[in-house]
Amino acid sequence: MHDRIREHTRESINRRIDRQTLGAVADAIGSPDEISERLGELDREWHVDRALMLNFAVLGGLTGGMAMRSLARRGRMGGWGALFWVQVGFLAFHALRGWCPPLPLFRRLGFRSADEIGVEREVLHDALS
Repeated sequence: MHDRIREHTRESINRRIDRQTLGAVADAIGSPDEISERLGELDREWHVDRALMLNFAVLGGLTGGMAMRSLARRGRMGGWGALFWVQVGFLAFHALRGWCPPLPLFRRLGFRSADEIGVEREVLHDALS
């Protein structure tokens, strides 16, 4: 499996996420009801890309708004405008390369890639069969 998120994550963090995933699978394998419950949890789980997009939207909205406020008051966007464009650059870089500066933090917080969630979902579906 080619997963750009995992490729750009420290191996120790990938191992911790893998251990948590294996633990969740082991806990769910006990019964079809537990598997179904876990599959429902996976349907609601936010993958790291989704969390990053929300992060960029909130911070981009804040910095863009502050830049517009600065433009209206002073006739220039100042540091807020620069910060806004840096965030846009990070977002573009993440879209192209699968990495951006906030990614390590989100991975440490336990956000998984869509592929990692998909693998767990597949294992659980196979266990139901």
